Amino acid sequence: MEIEGIDRLVIGVKDMDRALAFFRDVLGVHFTEIEGAAAKMAGCRLAISLDKCLELVSPVAEPLRVTNPPDPLVLKQRLEHADAVLYAVIFKVKDLNTALADAARYGVKMTGSRVAFPHDDQLRVSNFDEVALAEDFTFGVKMALSQYDRDPA
Repeated sequence: MEIEGIDRLVIGVKDMDRALAFFRDVLGVHFTEIEGAAAKMAGCRLAISLDKCLELVSPVAEPLRVTNPPDPLVLKQRLEHADAVLYAVIFKVKDLNTALADAARYGVKMTGSRVAFPHDDQLRVSNFDEVALAEDFTFGVKMALSQYDRDPA
């Protein structure tokens, strides 16, 4: 497997509004807050800046189904003693199926649900496909592999 690079760092935050204001006002990062089924399913507020390779996640409700990433129950535990945590690193790959087959040859397993959708107007991406790797194999660090196409501007 060869990664293309870090797709995004996922930062878990207790206070999404405060975090969005900090990133916008202090660092000049503008996020797209994800609305709809994915956020409701996860019980989280989700905001992504693909241009700056960042994602903010804040658990706000009980999940309808535990997804991974994010696992809001684990994130909520990690935020008990901090306002924010570096929650996960997501790597971009050219072909997710090939990357997973390569990882499996080394005994690395995936965990949680594979997240896939054909198109997202909010993020302006197509062919999105992402899967988390089991932390037993990633030194206790949440890692995921992601593949998608950016829509033309």
